[in-house]
Amino acid sequence: MKNVDTSKFSLDECWGIQINGLSHCKKINCKWQGLTACEGKNIIKTGINSKGYKIGEHGLVEKLVG
Repeated sequence: MKNVDTSKFSLDECWGIQINGLSHCKKINCKWQGLTACEGKNIIKTGINSKGYKIGEHGLVEKLVG
């Protein structure tokens, strides 16, 4: 089981991406994918959540960017 520090997660962005990483979108059929309503589009674009934490291919990277 994967342990994550949810205090580093952005509450208004996709938790699936923040937990499972950028590969999450490749593994699921999300009805929001590709739409402006997608709550992970900025993470997909930048690799960083709105709190400034890097989101890698397999989830949250434990350090702030910058």
